[in-house]
Amino acid sequence: MDEPADLHVPVLLEEAVRLFESFPGGFLVDGTVGMGGHAEALLAALAGRVRGFVGVDRDEAALAVASKRLGCFETPLRFVHGNFRELPRLLAVEGIEGVGGILLDLGVSSLQIDRADRGFSYRRKGPLDMRMNRSETKSALDVVNHYSEKELADILRDFGEVRNARAIAGEIVRERSAEPILHTDRLARTVSRRIPARRRNAELSRVFQAIRIEVNDELSSLGEALEGCVEILDDGGVLAVIAYHSLEDRMVKRAMARFVKGCECPPGFPVCRCGKKPLVERLTRRAIQPGEKEIERNGRARSARLRAVRRLDREENGS
Repeated sequence: MDEPADLHVPVLLEEAVRLFESFPGGFLVDGTVGMGGHAEALLAALAGRVRGFVGVDRDEAALAVASKRLGCFETPLRFVHGNFRELPRLLAVEGIEGVGGILLDLGVSSLQIDRADRGFSYRRKGPLDMRMNRSETKSALDVVNHYSEKELADILRDFGEVRNARAIAGEIVRERSAEPILHTDRLARTVSRRIPARRRNAELSRVFQAIRIEVNDELSSLGEALEGCVEILDDGGVLAVIAYHSLEDRMVKRAMARFVKGCECPPGFPVCRCGKKPLVERLTRRAIQPGEKEIERNGRARSARLRAVRRLDREENGS
């Protein structure tokens, strides 16, 4: 299997490494290890402080690449096939109860999008697949050919923020009525009939994004993952998340704000009655974005947003 050209171009790499300068030691977890680019830099920067590394990914092909790439490190390494939404359970199986740092690099990897047979990109002809975990059953083919027009319109609007969602959904239903839509190029041609030429690439990206999110249940997974990550962080532990579209980044921003605030009482309450204390403190006041030079080197970095928090000491804040 050929390695993608941008295998060695992880997004916001230097910025992510700087956020882990306060890493308290212990286990380091990459919940979306992909091809191991961020993990490689973190293991090098934190040498001597990492008790063990765990790389988790839904994609077995990515785990194979990462394990080969990181094999030179003396740090004990473990690679786990699974969904980061189950991180506490996956780590418990490994005998790990607390970790000093967690990185989540969301979205689709180059290994997935650059291979036509994975079906993630409208730019490459391939089967309608889009499964990050190829052992799961639901694929893009199922969504495109079996969802109702309303269901298709809803996911295009909610997960892709597609402007003409209902019309595009109707076009897909009409096209598949003749024969099933099996490949990415035919889906792209079908959708393009309802998109003005000046917006075609951007809207096609949104359509494919929406279907991919539905296939992989990405937003629900992210919500569960954020809750679980904060719970398993050791005191002083770092959680850093890189998001690539507004839906993900909004979820990360809101979850971190809630963890920072702690109290969930209505705004009008003069005194806190819920008793919930802040769980974390911010390491990033605003999302860190890539600079122009990084975007020139790697166009896929353009939409990236990096946010991070540090776990407060449980005894000090009573949480």
